[in-house]
Amino acid sequence: MSQRSFTVGSFAACLLVTSLLPGCLLQKQDDGEEFREAVPQREAVMLAGPETDAADADTASIQTSRGALAARPLGGPYAKWYGFTRVVRGGVNMVTAAVLGSAWVIVHSEPSSVVDGEATWGPYTDALEPVTYRFRVTRVAQASYDYVLEGRPKASRSDDDYRAVLRGHGFGKRHASHGEGEFTIDLDVARELDPFGHQNDSGTVHIVHHLPHDIGQGGGALPRQIVAEVTPDPAVNPESFTVTSDANLDGTGSLHVTAVADVDDAKMTQLEDVVIDSRWRADGAGRADIVIAGGDIPADPGTVAAVECWGDDFKRSYYADSISFEPSEGDAAACVYDAL
Repeated sequence: MSQRSFTVGSFAACLLVTSLLPGCLLQKQDDGEEFREAVPQREAVMLAGPETDAADADTASIQTSRGALAARPLGGPYAKWYGFTRVVRGGVNMVTAAVLGSAWVIVHSEPSSVVDGEATWGPYTDALEPVTYRFRVTRVAQASYDYVLEGRPKASRSDDDYRAVLRGHGFGKRHASHGEGEFTIDLDVARELDPFGHQNDSGTVHIVHHLPHDIGQGGGALPRQIVAEVTPDPAVNPESFTVTSDANLDGTGSLHVTAVADVDDAKMTQLEDVVIDSRWRADGAGRADIVIAGGDIPADPGTVAAVECWGDDFKRSYYADSISFEPSEGDAAACVYDAL
């Protein structure tokens, strides 16, 4: 089976529309101000992680290829399960940054029109891209809004040809639920609109965000909880996962991952059901508790329970599992957290 990955570099390139916008970003309020309040800033909906630099090169794509659970970032001696959660989290964040970041740029220009409770930005077309994009925010109730980033073939002049790449819902500052919301990125649509730019992209990424009301949709919102559900097209990639990320004011955090994936280094065996609970301190040191079932796990015992700990250098300080699935390493006293 050829390796498939959920890449977003080309997606970022085709949606970085700053150069397409008329004039500079707004320095004043305009008729679109209330509609902007529903759209979260990309930094506000990033999945949290223990490392201090979330922009390292090994998070450039989300490896939903089979065998991703066996990957260690940068090829170094980093903790295996820390590495998996980092790759998963980094890929989701890259998708969100590319798509939602572009939408954020768009809505902070002056809207093309504000009519009957709907603000529209665009259409915008780059000379070298095959797609024309527009962004719309629609008031559906008092301080409650739906928003959509849509594309259509560049040669089309019909609004009926627009298809949604991003759909979301959020709330304005006057609403008690400001900071709450959700959005879905449809990579199948992105690929159909631009097959060359998205040949390895498939499925959907669904994000639910819970941000502080007083900070709302802005960047750096803490504490925050983000839930990301990644569902590739099964015909392209049979693996899928859901991540719940909690980031706390004191710099600590946690990730809960449920995945259907292949944990074998060979990358060609059956898929297992995997649950990972990772926790970390402000300095990055942390612990992951892992449960693996199904797939190539023997019927007796049926499940494997493992624990992995790492220090503030992200190198494995301890590992053990219930059936010696992998050799034990280190000292349990090195773990910065006790068992759940």
